[in-house]
Amino acid sequence: MKPFGIKFDRELREGAKYLSQCLTPDAGLIPRLSNVDIFGVTIPLNGIAGGDLITFVDFRERYDLDSRIAGALAKGQEEIAHKLRQLKRKGAILVADVAGHEFAEAMLALILHQIFHMGILYELASRGEVSSRLIEQVNTRFCRSNTLRNLVGDTGSTSFITLIYGEISNSGRFRFVSAGHPPPLVFSREYDRFVEINPDRLVSYPPLGLQMNDDNADVRFYQPALGYKKRYAVNELNLMGQGDVMLLYTDGLVDPFSSYTQAKLERAVSRARNGSAKEICEAILENRNSSAEQTDDLSLVVIKYR
Repeated sequence: MKPFGIKFDRELREGAKYLSQCLTPDAGLIPRLSNVDIFGVTIPLNGIAGGDLITFVDFRERYDLDSRIAGALAKGQEEIAHKLRQLKRKGAILVADVAGHEFAEAMLALILHQIFHMGILYELASRGEVSSRLIEQVNTRFCRSNTLRNLVGDTGSTSFITLIYGEISNSGRFRFVSAGHPPPLVFSREYDRFVEINPDRLVSYPPLGLQMNDDNADVRFYQPALGYKKRYAVNELNLMGQGDVMLLYTDGLVDPFSSYTQAKLERAVSRARNGSAKEICEAILENRNSSAEQTDDLSLVVIKYR
């Protein structure tokens, strides 16, 4: 039985490596916008595959917006056509963190990836934009699915995913929805530090999979231990100054219990602020690795306003 066990373990590891490759963002998919430079990376704790996910959406490259605009106009859907035109100047970023960092969590991340992109197709067809409604639908699915909970060996209600989905325009405006995720950090080149952000611009609701909306049509069929939630809110930030940098990340980078503090992260950004988004990202990770041991999956997206 031992040789079989070794073979089985090897096959699982190979499968995990393949899964990790599927989830690793392709540099060619990173949105290319005038005035905005973007780069991101995910580093699994086990070195193979974990529960973190980064997904980029370059609306102009991924979708035939002109065809969709023409179709909307032919149906008299002027508002949808207008919203589709706006997407030509936007790119989207999804950063998610499945609780845990093993193979099962990597599977959940892959499922989230597929659900998310399927949802975008419906959103563009019905609304001409990606709205918070998509995140609501994904949350409902993860709340109600015994299959997804069984996947991670959790038949209760403790399996969850933190997530931030945002769209950056070429003007530096970032509109986003947060589901229990660490808030964005904005580094001001002028002041050479992270700037304070009004809490009203950082509204966050519970992670995916914990609470359904209190106005969900099927709410009477579901009795979660943690009660219900309000709808996810849309926040907005602006990268107004040339050279400003925004960071999206998972708590594997920095959290209140980590020896890698926000102050250290701030100094790392300051030293690398003249570089590209990729160079800033690499400098942060080098500094992070030299300062503290990695204890969780780690993801980081750097957005620089040029």
